[in-house]
Amino acid sequence: MQPKWLSFFSGLLTLFVIYHFPEFFSALWIAAVFKIGFLVVAFFIARLQGWRGLGGYGLSLNKGWIKNLLFGLLTGISFFLLSEWITVKAGYEKLLSLKNFSAIAQLLPLTLLMTFFPSIAEDILTRGYLYGHLKNILKPWTLILVSSLFYVLNHIWRLGEGIDVLSYLFVLGLALAWALCYTKSLWLTLGMHWGANISFEMINAATTTQPFNKTAATWILAACFALMFVTVFALRKVFASVER
Repeated sequence: MQPKWLSFFSGLLTLFVIYHFPEFFSALWIAAVFKIGFLVVAFFIARLQGWRGLGGYGLSLNKGWIKNLLFGLLTGISFFLLSEWITVKAGYEKLLSLKNFSAIAQLLPLTLLMTFFPSIAEDILTRGYLYGHLKNILKPWTLILVSSLFYVLNHIWRLGEGIDVLSYLFVLGLALAWALCYTKSLWLTLGMHWGANISFEMINAATTTQPFNKTAATWILAACFALMFVTVFALRKVFASVER
């Protein structure tokens, strides 16, 4: 599908506004309504732009989607936890307390739900939408770079936090965009992204830590995401390539 540029940019802007609107409010219900509502709006935008629905963004339930999602979840969780483990072992952060297994188990269902909708919304906005419209115009690595830069810019409230933050966002963006372009599906990407977000929220909820060097910790996170990219690339034959 060749993009109609007015439709392309108006759709992108609509999704961008809906995604970021809750950030101006502190009420949890507003965030929930808009993150869930994002999927509804994305569905109708896809229909207006000539797709059958969310499958236009790479979310078709074709053969291999569960495998890609589950592998992505395991990968995202593992490499984020690896970065946290290295940070503590290197002395850049101290673990002060850890909740017991029962408390962690109680936190998990809500964490899964709370991280799913922001993850899938951002993956549609910064990756699936661009891929669906631009895959026949841009070469794969050009599209990956464009998506990665847009992913960084989408973190509008973090752009002034330093090169370490921008670097980890860009490296993660590269890994997630590559996974989409290779599998022609958003499920592996979603799994990796969702898994990392699950780990982040569970660590914050289940532990008490004392940071000593946040910059070093962020560089470690960037390095672990780079290692995740290399690992997923090396194991690329494991994933299902899902044509839309």
